Amino acid sequence: GMLLLEHVIACGWFGLGSMESASGKTWLTEYELQDDTFFKQYTASLRWAFSQLGIGGTDIEATNEREGTYSLMVALISLVNFSTIISSMTSLVSTLQGRRMEETQQFGLLRRFLRTNNISSNLSQRITRFLQYTYHQRETNSHDPYILAYLSKSLQAELQLARYSDCLAHLPFVDQLLTNGMRVQENHIMQTLAQRAVAILDSAEDDVVFCHGCRADATYFTLHGALSYLKNDDPTRVRFGQWISEMCLWTEWFH
Repeated sequence: GMLLLEHVIACGWFGLGSMESASGKTWLTEYELQDDTFFKQYTASLRWAFSQLGIGGTDIEATNEREGTYSLMVALISLVNFSTIISSMTSLVSTLQGRRMEETQQFGLLRRFLRTNNISSNLSQRITRFLQYTYHQRETNSHDPYILAYLSKSLQAELQLARYSDCLAHLPFVDQLLTNGMRVQENHIMQTLAQRAVAILDSAEDDVVFCHGCRADATYFTLHGALSYLKNDDPTRVRFGQWISEMCLWTEWFH
């Protein structure tokens, strides 16, 4: 944005230098640039534009009233623009420092907590790695922005269905509904399903999602990372897009 503004200012300054004035003098003729190449004239104009922002310097000055008025207008614009840039940079640096201090403080308290409670180094490392991942995921706005809470219930349900439709489509009967088109009632049911029955489960390395003999109360779908299904000490890598224990959707089921 700033580069575009400086380009426009430079073009305006170059245009004024190319116009005839009542005194017969312009900055191009005063500094003997009227016979130079267009590239040299443009770079001189751009250098003058940047100098109005306080970046670099140039000997070129206004030589008539029209150029003087334009210089004054550019100076005011540059003052406002430069103040805005400084304010934005200061706010950004303050925000980053605040986040970094909060992160350092929280993880310092975490290490003290783990050390005070004599948590083993292996478990401490797993906990720390997982919290570092989830903390930075939160910082990158991967979770729902709080402003979404202001949506109506209907729009929230429609948003959730659009958000999870690719995952739900891996179930054959859901895929048929989504592909063949849904009536109003079916669409409402699917939106309710996406809003109330679908949730993101974050798991750390070596976490146990479910065990043999436990009642299945959820079905799982891998979005990121790796998941292994262990049966008779024989691990099987779960492919992306593959549902696990989806039988509990239709009947009572035990792993």
